[in-house]
Amino acid sequence: MQINEGGNVFKDDQGQPLTRRILQPEIGPTVDWLEQVTGLDFSTEKDPIDQLPSRWLGSTGRKESSGDLDLQIDANEISKAELEGRLADWATKNKVDPRKYIRKSGSAVHFFTAISGNPSNGFVQTDFMFANKPRWNQFILRSDPKSQYKGALRNIMINSMAKSLGYKLNQNDGIAQRSDNEIVTDDPDVVAKMLLNPTASAKDLYSVESILKSLKMDPKREEKIADFRAHMQREGLPFDETLEESEVNFLARLRDRIVNQGMIAIFEGVRIEHPEDMVLDGGSRGLKAALQGIMSAAKQPGDTTVKWDGRPAIIFGRKPTGEFVLTDKSGFLAKGYDGLATSPEQIERIMAARGGERGELVDLYRRLFPLLRRAVPQDFRGYVQGDLLYASQPEIKNDAYEFQPNTVKYRVPVDSALGQKIGNSEVGIVVHTQLAAPGAPATPIKATQLADVPGLLILDPSLKETGQIRLNDRTIKDVQRIISSYGAAIDQLFNPAELRARKITDLPALIKQYINSRVRSGSYDNLIQGFGEWVKRQAPAKAPRIFQWATENKQAMAAVFQAFLDISSLKNELVRQLDAQGQDVQASVNDEPGHEGYVGQGMKFVDRMRFSAANFAKNNPELA
Repeated sequence: MQINEGGNVFKDDQGQPLTRRILQPEIGPTVDWLEQVTGLDFSTEKDPIDQLPSRWLGSTGRKESSGDLDLQIDANEISKAELEGRLADWATKNKVDPRKYIRKSGSAVHFFTAISGNPSNGFVQTDFMFANKPRWNQFILRSDPKSQYKGALRNIMINSMAKSLGYKLNQNDGIAQRSDNEIVTDDPDVVAKMLLNPTASAKDLYSVESILKSLKMDPKREEKIADFRAHMQREGLPFDETLEESEVNFLARLRDRIVNQGMIAIFEGVRIEHPEDMVLDGGSRGLKAALQGIMSAAKQPGDTTVKWDGRPAIIFGRKPTGEFVLTDKSGFLAKGYDGLATSPEQIERIMAARGGERGELVDLYRRLFPLLRRAVPQDFRGYVQGDLLYASQPEIKNDAYEFQPNTVKYRVPVDSALGQKIGNSEVGIVVHTQLAAPGAPATPIKATQLADVPGLLILDPSLKETGQIRLNDRTIKDVQRIISSYGAAIDQLFNPAELRARKITDLPALIKQYINSRVRSGSYDNLIQGFGEWVKRQAPAKAPRIFQWATENKQAMAAVFQAFLDISSLKNELVRQLDAQGQDVQASVNDEPGHEGYVGQGMKFVDRMRFSAANFAKNNPELA
């Protein structure tokens, strides 16, 4: 999920947004802080459908992330001018320019909001939406986050039904007579009974899918959805009316089939960089490559490198002219402005243009600038990607230096060779790749390619020494048997032409999304049954077609699940044995020994249930 696309009100001089998307777990703490700033209550009243605060409008709190915070304000309780005054008082008290933090438009006041009240987290655009009819406003701006259709399309569907009956939708006031614009009702439950049937309620109007379900036996169904259908065709948008749930939970039955055949119905899938994901992206060829990669890494562990868990990311090097550059990822790939800073002053200007309190980050770059400039030889050309490990000498605990830049905690014995180097340094970084120019391919880099600088320790991902890795031979043979016996069936299951014809081209992507959700939950229990229910919620329009295709390819589905399990098992064996190798660095995640992971053979070897779940919990504490 990307989080760099926020609202569009607050921008820098180059027209780039100063805000980002806000993640679901960040919303509660941010709203709490806004309540302190404004003196208003946005959380007490609950939505009768999902029990989230009813004043959280749109996708706020209902999706994994939101482009902005939409919070409703009853115009009968406080005016726009009064709210603007409260926000301006806060800005003045905190010595920031109200003009940069507060904007107005139409029925809204926009506020440049520090996420969780902490500028170091970045900023989100908050839209305080004023409404004279709060309940109607909540309804019209509320939609089902599980729907395949946006809330705006749901409202077009409502207007289509209203038009067929001589009414029209008034976004601000309710349902009106088409002839004279007189408001008939602003009660969502009454609207449902008018447009759908006498037993309907507001919840039946929350999505296009629920509306179609309510209209299933309506003799005027086609007339009611005619305008909506025309709109979708005019805009070139897909409109799938096959929205009924499958009557048979096929995946539950498939689970029984798999168990009866002696196959384990647990699977794990991740992003493309991970070997267990490769069967989804490349079918049998991907599975072969994953197995070969893991086996090669076991035979030649010295070619495998450590994934250091540093933070923040830094990029430094020299331009073709030889001029030294220090920046971050945003600056390195910036468009519309020069992000390749050649002086601490330019770094400060870049950070200031992004908004927010970035004083500590600017100070850090000021400290790093002269050290890294001396570390890059004069004849070096190109840019080095790395991560900060520590910015002051780590504390000594139980005869070891200890530091934790992000999720992984590192311990290095004081009397080890690496410990002695740490004892002579104040700043530690790890470098991993180099690029000839922004956007160019990345290639590995060794710390020895850079110069020694007093006070600066530069490490690279190389393993100090490695021993023999032994993988489970039975598991290897299981994968080989799957490839030989079911490879063709797997390729048929994921055949792009077949998936296009059945309008389920994103089947592999849906499986990956589902797996990610289970990693966050920390459990793979009942994965098969869970996937079926998850698909119904996340892609109800496609669920029946997915179930049908899976039914026609039972053996292939079972083989894919088993392949996921086997590749994941082999990968985790590799990771655990690499973790156990004698190294100066002792890494742990939540006090469990082990690095973030390793990289080798063009693959990423990470125990996701250990590291990814811990990383998610660390960066989303409300869900921990």
